[in-house]
Amino acid sequence: MPSEVRRLVFFHSELSDALKRYGEKYNVNFPEGKILKAKLASGAEYELHTQKSQPQELSQQYNVKDIKSSIIVTFFNESTFEHKYFNLTSEFVAAALIQYCLDSKIPLPRNGKKKLDLTEFNACLDIIIEDEEGGSLELEFD
Repeated sequence: MPSEVRRLVFFHSELSDALKRYGEKYNVNFPEGKILKAKLASGAEYELHTQKSQPQELSQQYNVKDIKSSIIVTFFNESTFEHKYFNLTSEFVAAALIQYCLDSKIPLPRNGKKKLDLTEFNACLDIIIEDEEGGSLELEFD
């Protein structure tokens, strides 16, 4: 059975909405403004991160690949021209995007393996669904 790969692409405006809504659950207040950039930080920043202690039930429940890294999100307030940087765990960002999908009625298979990816202008959730045995398709030629 072949594997299925699906990519959900979130614009920065959607990422901002997802983070702010999800942050309310954990009393994380994000700055006003729009997201200019989201990028992976070094592994050392993850090791010292205080958010690691927060519950990650959505990431575990929805089979998100464990990536031990931090993500630096840059917010820009157009009225004050201020840049504010927010350091988040990849688990927090993935959980925020999953909750955003659930709230927006975007179907997500629980058993599909999910991986967070960042591009220059988007945050992405890659979903890989394999056959029941988890194997790959083998072809024979005569």
